Amino acid sequence: MRIHRSPGALTEARPKRPVATLGVFDGVHVGHRFVIRECMTLAAERAGQSVIITFNQHPRALIAKSPPKLITPIEQRLRLFAELGVDHCLVLDFGDELRQIAAERFAHEYFEDVVGAEVVVLGHNCRFGRDREGSAEWLIERAGDFRFETRRAPEIRVGDTILSSTAIRSAIERGELELASTMLGRPFALFGTVIAGRKLGRTIGFPTANLDLHHGLLPPRGVYGCRVEIDDGTYYALVNIGRRPTVTAAAEEDLVEVHVLDWQGDLYGRDLEVAFLRRLRDERKFPDLEALKARIRADEAEFRAFLADGRRA
Repeated sequence: MRIHRSPGALTEARPKRPVATLGVFDGVHVGHRFVIRECMTLAAERAGQSVIITFNQHPRALIAKSPPKLITPIEQRLRLFAELGVDHCLVLDFGDELRQIAAERFAHEYFEDVVGAEVVVLGHNCRFGRDREGSAEWLIERAGDFRFETRRAPEIRVGDTILSSTAIRSAIERGELELASTMLGRPFALFGTVIAGRKLGRTIGFPTANLDLHHGLLPPRGVYGCRVEIDDGTYYALVNIGRRPTVTAAAEEDLVEVHVLDWQGDLYGRDLEVAFLRRLRDERKFPDLEALKARIRADEAEFRAFLADGRRA
């Protein structure tokens, strides 16, 4: 996938018979994947290329000054787009200019002039332009005003819940990770960079990588069994989310500490994606470090038994 950081860069790339979509696509969930795959299918039918227009930050950070905690930061979203097989992605900075642009002008400038789209596919709740005026329905009603065809993706439900990034965020924060994973179409994952910590884990035989998240969304405090990819290899890990209440100086903020099983090496400075497979227990304070070590060994045994049963989604 070719990533473009400016409209001019995408225009110069001249995508072939483009089919485009637009959105933040936070989570790149099942509904988003439907939209993206529709773009790819329509592009393939035309021997063309698929194009995603997305944003570095969530527009609500500027519009409502209350940005949601992202499920997937931009680096993770771009990787997921590429895995799906998207041809081009234009990443825009959402500032005052984009906030004030009228929907009609946006459609002419971006869908027509920048992308050169033959077809635009939008999700059922996608909005664009000043005051969120534009939508798939809005474009369809004005079909004669534009040089592209518009398709509207249908609403998708999981049970009684309309699939949305908001619904997934809520499920994650409640600890309903199985529901979140169903809506995402893959296990929920955290994404961040490994930074130096206090190195307390290695003193008790369980070295941990401290993850500096690129987004703020966390599931409830506790210990989880997870999967990580390192150097093109798949490993499993125990992940603690919380404040380390057993140590003498408990953290003031929640930390994400990753103990990779069967791994030796330096992870500092690396970006890691940690996919959640199983919740093992709540975080709690132990009477001493020996009790903590015994509990971690039990956590590891429980998780290895879970993996041995073949439940490695």
